[in-house]
Amino acid sequence: MIGETSDQRLTFMGELQVERARTEHRIWAEMLQFLDTERARIEREVEPQQQDLALAAVRSAMAQANGWSEHQVSNRIHEAETARDDLPNVWKAFSTGEIDAARVSVLANGAWKLTKERSIARLDARSVAYAATHTVGELRQWVKRFIARHEPVEVEKRYEDIVAERSVTIHHDDDGTGSLYAENLPSYVLAGIDQRLDHAAKSLSEDNRTIAQRRADLLVDALDHIDLDNEPARTPNMAIGVMVPASTLAGIDDQPAISADRDWIIPANVLRTLAESGNPFWYRLTTDDSENILATRYDGRYPSHHLRNAIRFRDGTC
Repeated sequence: MIGETSDQRLTFMGELQVERARTEHRIWAEMLQFLDTERARIEREVEPQQQDLALAAVRSAMAQANGWSEHQVSNRIHEAETARDDLPNVWKAFSTGEIDAARVSVLANGAWKLTKERSIARLDARSVAYAATHTVGELRQWVKRFIARHEPVEVEKRYEDIVAERSVTIHHDDDGTGSLYAENLPSYVLAGIDQRLDHAAKSLSEDNRTIAQRRADLLVDALDHIDLDNEPARTPNMAIGVMVPASTLAGIDDQPAISADRDWIIPANVLRTLAESGNPFWYRLTTDDSENILATRYDGRYPSHHLRNAIRFRDGTC
């Protein structure tokens, strides 16, 4: 939220944001009160076998009143009930306009992935201050890190369950085109594919195709050369940055690694396998409490570009 400022127009916009958040809370609270009242009435007056249909009709009426789809209203109800019943600090901050509906949705969705009551309580206690001073995107990344750090075993289990459902499907459209979907693949695999496609696409010179077109054509070309009798294609050694807890590498605990852009994770068991088999290039960053970098070192055969220059300046050669 925008705080006080000498510019009265900005101050007014900040006040409008608070007012909008309070209005969103009133809508959500009224929706829950209406649903609770109707649910109690249905349980009293409607035959048990007809109650689900009656509740569906109530949700449909609420969707029309709010201009939402029935799918949207179902999600809002679930988010609102979670915030009201399991995240009291979040719900209170929502009522005062300190945080808005978008941020409450992110926090409610995060709570659904937590399996322990104490983890949900910690999320409720620690999230409001961050949510009130950061964007929705930053909050989403913060919640992802929170879940990974507080319930690493459950994160690992979800990872294994989801990756077990990996698949590739092709859908054909009516105009002679179609789409290819690869779903539930490990994020570190996708990050590597993304970097290799970018590297190859940008390496093509004097090419009239857009980068997006080159990436698509390179992917199709690679798939055209699938042959189990041949060695896998050799690809450039790309750098994929992840933040790795030392305790995980040492086997002390199972905190997952988090990508440098805070967008995806690698479960501890997968990380340890990659560390043993992938011959990674390790950087070690020393940081203070605010994550400011105080010093850096790395383990690898060749010096970095800046270090190579420094050695050349000092010794005349590297």
